Amino acid sequence: MDSRTGGIHPHTIQTIRECFEKQFVDIKFSQTIRPTFSFRHGVEKHSWQVVFNEQFLADHASSEVLQHFVEHKVIPKVLKHPGKRIQISRWSDVTVEERI
Repeated sequence: MDSRTGGIHPHTIQTIRECFEKQFVDIKFSQTIRPTFSFRHGVEKHSWQVVFNEQFLADHASSEVLQHFVEHKVIPKVLKHPGKRIQISRWSDVTVEERI
């Protein structure tokens, strides 16, 4: 267990980070309240937050499955909703919210 990431395996966080690095810049991870990635789109200057349910991340042992989910479900949702907060539920639901 990594104290910076709670019970989430560091490899899981790295897998998600690598997916985001393909299209975004200034990627940051925080575990302050919930596992949250924040990043910007270099060209358009929009920024996003993607908040993951901690149990969702703990349950995804396969990097390939997680990578496919992020690249085919999360990133398309992010790109359709500039500047929003994207939430990933324990059951893989992807929802969009206004950022506070």
